[in-house]
Formats: sequence, C-alpha cells, structure tokens
Amino acid sequence: MVTNLPAEAKAKWLKYMDAKTPEEKLKALQEFLSAVPKHKGTENLVYWAKRRMAELKEEVEREKRKGGKGGGGLQYFIEKTGAGQVVLLGEDNSLKNELMRRLTGITIEPKELPVPGITYYEDVQIQIINTPSLIYDAKVLIGRITGLVRNADAVLLAVNDEEELRRIKDFLERNNIILGKPKGKILIDRSRYGAAGIRIINLGKIIDATEADVKKYIESFGIKSAMIKIIGEVSLDDVEKSLFESITYKPYTLVSRTRFSQNVFTLDEIPQIKENLFRNLDVIRIYTKEPKEEASKEPMIVKRGTTVIEVARKLHSSLAEEFKYARVWGKSVKFQGQKVGEDHVLEDGDIVEIHTH
Repeated sequence: MVTNLPAEAKAKWLKYMDAKTPEEKLKALQEFLSAVPKHKGTENLVYWAKRRMAELKEEVEREKRKGGKGGGGLQYFIEKTGAGQVVLLGEDNSLKNELMRRLTGITIEPKELPVPGITYYEDVQIQIINTPSLIYDAKVLIGRITGLVRNADAVLLAVNDEEELRRIKDFLERNNIILGKPKGKILIDRSRYGAAGIRIINLGKIIDATEADVKKYIESFGIKSAMIKIIGEVSLDDVEKSLFESITYKPYTLVSRTRFSQNVFTLDEIPQIKENLFRNLDVIRIYTKEPKEEASKEPMIVKRGTTVIEVARKLHSSLAEEFKYARVWGKSVKFQGQKVGEDHVLEDGDIVEIHTH
C-alpha cells in the first residue's frame, strides 16, 4: 500500500537521492526520517531508513579510519567488474570454496574478508565474491555480508540441504532481501535527461494504475526529468518501493553436492551453473558497428530492456544528442538491418549501427 507521505518528506527524500557522499546521504536521511509520520503504514520504510543510516554511519567511520594511522579496517565493499556481481553464500566453507575453485580457479579461503574472482559464460565475464561462512550471531560480520548482497546483482547459494536453505532465506528476509524475482520491476533513471520531462517506457503491465498515475506520483517527489521503465507486472506500490529501495529482490542460483530438489545444480554441472548465473543477471550482449564495417567482437553488456538511445549514450553523449536513427541486426527486429528509432528495445546478441545528423 502506498504510504502517502507528506510533501515535506518527499522533498527530503529527493535530497537524499541527490546526495553524493556518505556524509551527505546520512544527513539527508536523518532529515527525511524526522519528516516521516510514524504509523503502521510507514513501519517498513522507517525500519529500512534506520538500517540504511547504520550502514552509512559505518561507511563514514571507515573512511575516517582510512585517513588515520589505523588504516581502513575490514573492507567489505568490492567494486563491480564484468557483466555483474554475484555473491556466494553458505554455511559450509568446504562446499563453498570448492564451488569457487571450480568456477574461478581461486582457492583462497575467505576467513575475514570476501574474495573476488571471475568466471566466464561464453564471451561474458561474471564476478563471483566468495564470503566468509555465515555465522548468524556475529552481528558485525553478518551486517557486512548483507551489505555485499544488497550491492550485488545476484546470489549464488552453496547449501547441503533444505534446512540450510531455509535458514539462509529467513536470515536474508529479516534484512529485507527476498531471494527470487518479482513479477515485475520499475527502473528509474534520472541521469542526463536535462529538461526532457518524465518519459515512460512500458514493457509490461500496470495492474492498479495508469501511466499518467505513475507519472503524477513520480512528479510528486519533485522529480521533473527521468526515464521510467516498466518491466513485467507492477503496481503503484512497486513504484514506491523502487524509489525507496525498501525491499531488495535478488535472483539466485542453488548448488549442492547432491540434488535435494528439482532446482538444485550439483558441483558437476559447472557449465549449467554459469549459464544460470548469466540468465539471473538479466543482461544482454549488444555488438556495435560503424557503417560498412564489421561488428565489434567485444560485447557491450547492458540490462535487459535497454533501448537504442541508451546504447548511444553509453558509447558517447554526442551520439545520443545527435541521434537520427539506428540500424539493427538480430532478434529484436522483423528484418535484418531494420531502421529503428531511439525507443527501440534491444535483445541479446543484437548488432547496432547508430546514425547521427
């Protein structure tokens, strides 16, 4: 149910969204929380805001320690590389580490710090982060691991049985992280849209509102320019959740030594595991080309649902500003080399040739 926040709270939330540094975000979030009315409808939002404030406080303190003689302490943030970041979780270190070795070749055991590695699905790099074993009463350790999970694109679970899987799912749900994919999702991009207004690209279905309702709700926060992409089946409540990040959904891949249920991969199915990791990242490969030239060999990795103009913008801002049309070869067009406009949605393996004025 949409929380119907007062205008003051919405304005302060926009200030948080625009904040750049952890200090700025922390201050803005404190101001936002002071403006949120406390009642049953805002309980989850208040809980999320307080938890996020605790994470920001730790981040600020960590940055302060880096500037002193004591160093930065334990560092759990790992910059993303490749097509996406997948966090490997489990209680059994031997199972988890064996899976990491088979995927990436890395044999280092993550006793205190997470260990990153790279695996490949065809021509795509996928980053795997092996974490210390889950010890649920170790609050600092657990808090840092959940931070890693929220920042990641997907989860890889190494478990021995249904009971261990249940414990991990319950632990993540207590921290507002739901394993699995929602029926739909909202992507809100406020970057580089100038005074273009609110643009909605509807690739799915809004079940309890119209596009005009979504636009009006987004504008009520003072957001005057953004691209809103709707994928799958969503509600106005989902629009709110996408703004507040109150619940995080993470697709997951399940691996065990033995197949205790139908959706479990075993350690002997590494090719299938890699393919499932790629599917869970919800990305596609786009190959670009110049007129009368061959297509690039290296793919551009973008989120599923990406449009031609977004590819142009990733290549260079001038290509987007001077965009005239594009020609596309691949699954997203009716015939090869089809001429398309800026809102054309691309599919995996498409080749794109951009033409400017």
